[in-house]
Amino acid sequence: MIGPVNVTELSASAFKQFLDSFDHVFSDCDGVIWTNNTLPGSGEFFEKIKQHGKSVHYVSNNSLRTQENYEGKFKAAGIENGFEKLTIPSTAIAEYLKSIKFSKKVYCVACPQTIKILEANGFECVEGPESVKGYEDYLKSLDGDPDVGAVVFDSDFRINLIKLSTAIIHLRRPDVIFLNGASDRYLPVKPGHLALGTGPFNDIVIEESKREPIQLGKPGKIFGEFAMKRAGFTDPSRILFIGDMIEQDVVLGKNCGFKTLLVLTSNTEEDMMASNIKPDYYAETLGSLVPLL
Repeated sequence: MIGPVNVTELSASAFKQFLDSFDHVFSDCDGVIWTNNTLPGSGEFFEKIKQHGKSVHYVSNNSLRTQENYEGKFKAAGIENGFEKLTIPSTAIAEYLKSIKFSKKVYCVACPQTIKILEANGFECVEGPESVKGYEDYLKSLDGDPDVGAVVFDSDFRINLIKLSTAIIHLRRPDVIFLNGASDRYLPVKPGHLALGTGPFNDIVIEESKREPIQLGKPGKIFGEFAMKRAGFTDPSRILFIGDMIEQDVVLGKNCGFKTLLVLTSNTEEDMMASNIKPDYYAETLGSLVPLL
């Protein structure tokens, strides 16, 4: 296949070949199913795709939402049991730490929900400080805790200089594990509009600590494999990943061997064509595919 294929321009026979090329769907949520509100036709798309015998699960980098918030979002889109079929970084991070029988403290530069999930799984989390009074106070605060055995980054929108510096200090010890959840440089606000995310701060810590994190969010291969295991999928070539971001969603698909479909809610067709990394398929929105199903 040469270049991304616009699914809405496929002939009936070619569209059938497209449907026959996968058995399972992984879909991102923010920017694909909803922005502030449900995107038209997204829930109907999943209903119809399931009528074609496809199983559907959801994969998001957004650990910020509570379970109640996610359930409300899925319900508004007309999607049943969406939260039960959702994989997010906070879950992956907790399961990873359990898998290695981790027992030390976790220094968290993370959103409250990620910390809540880690604590619910029995891990002792430390964080902050949230602020310092000035230069001298900053210098006095730069102490590492020898009981910290892991540093976790995941969507801390209260991030500051002292948190970055504390994380780097801990990561200078080679025995401290470095785990990264969401690494999004940009976040979808509404169709066609992006806001800066927390990803650039992750990049600072990676550069200054000279450590590569275990990537337990998109586009990390380990995260994709974790999502597959949770969903019970075994053959990546039979999975279609639907997303709106090239760096997170399309790259995850490439890393894991999924087929990829980009919806143009956060990128233009020109953005997509100019990128070095391109999806296999694209469409304006999920709703634009509903008439074909």
